[in-house]
Amino acid sequence: MRNTISKFFLLTIGLIISSCTSVSEKDLTNLNGYWEIEKVESNGETFTPRGGAILVDFYQLDSTTGYRKKLAPSFNGNYKSSEDQFDFSVVNIEGSFYIEYKEALQPWKEKIISINATQLELEHSDKTYVYKRHEKISL
Repeated sequence: MRNTISKFFLLTIGLIISSCTSVSEKDLTNLNGYWEIEKVESNGETFTPRGGAILVDFYQLDSTTGYRKKLAPSFNGNYKSSEDQFDFSVVNIEGSFYIEYKEALQPWKEKIISINATQLELEHSDKTYVYKRHEKISL
């Protein structure tokens, strides 16, 4: 009897932990729009972009598929872009959402750690990329 109760308790705790996720399917709509890297965290260190040209990632998501483009903002409020775009799909793997790029030269996926209207955190190759919502340049 005691063994059965212990197994039930452990199973219940396991289900609770595995079902907990900080990102819901509803949150994914926040992915749409312009994002700029605020910092990158790796091996206990934090790196922040300094100087140089600002590049912005533009995400367009429709249901579970979309694309990402790199853009360079200009002072007139427009963006310059190359023709390159990375198509992706958002997949749920064991309760976590991933952005999966299959048709790139080297397929990869990024785990969505958190997302809301103003901040996005992605994890890839032992690095955490923290983005902030990009605001257009206004003079």
